[in-house]
Amino acid sequence: MKKHLNREKVNFMISKENMMQLKQLIPAGERSDFINKTLEEAIKSYKRRKASEEMDKLSARLNLKMSTEELIKIKNYGRK
Repeated sequence: MKKHLNREKVNFMISKENMMQLKQLIPAGERSDFINKTLEEAIKSYKRRKASEEMDKLSARLNLKMSTEELIKIKNYGRK
């Protein structure tokens, strides 16, 4: 049996349909890993979207005539 370090047991609700599909598609021993990885990806995506929204707000507030992509390019200039 695998030991999972840095994990915490949680209690939350998901829809019956999602639970049914999870049980049908993901084997019992792989569900926690699947949900953890999916949640990590969703959080990363959410953070990126929120950062982009904040950059758009800042650009509008400062009346900049650049797109978010251009701001990111300038911000990351010289980074590898």
